[in-house]
Amino acid sequence: MILASHNSWTYLKPKTWWMKLIRFTARCQDKDIKSQYNDYGVRCFDLRVRFDDNQLVISHGIIKYCITAEEVYEILDWLDKCGDVSIRLIHEVRKEKDYTEERISNFKKFCSEVEKKYTNIKFWCGKNLLPTATTDYEFEYAPTCEELYASVCAPKLIDDWYPRWFASKNNHKILEKGTDMEMLMIDFVNIR
Repeated sequence: MILASHNSWTYLKPKTWWMKLIRFTARCQDKDIKSQYNDYGVRCFDLRVRFDDNQLVISHGIIKYCITAEEVYEILDWLDKCGDVSIRLIHEVRKEKDYTEERISNFKKFCSEVEKKYTNIKFWCGKNLLPTATTDYEFEYAPTCEELYASVCAPKLIDDWYPRWFASKNNHKILEKGTDMEMLMIDFVNIR
């Protein structure tokens, strides 16, 4: 079983003051990518990108994070050198009005580029987050993944509001039980 971190980049700082106010609803990880890898054994990372004005943005829902494209590529360079990593790459688009040809094209270009450049990373998924959840880019790698985190498992009243609470109450049981699938994806990999 491969340990996967859900919304792996949400340890980053939100871009605006009002995003900081609701950060607790979107934050799914406390530790940076290198710590997730080195200290907690994560080998699959969940990268969610979109393109605003043709610029790469790491986001989770309405929260955008403080990281440049160059910094994203530096992390990908490091992960590629590790050699035993996969990345679930998601097009972070949730509304039809934001699902434009330009954004789809930028996402496809990005997927193609990273897949060619980082040959030691197994990229997978390529879906958007619309209610229909279609595939915007087809990757060859398609592992099985059990997702056991708040927005999938918790009752609707707390699902997206308290991911840390859910992790603190459930991660130890989830990790102890494991999964028959290739990957197990959780929030807050440091909470055990």
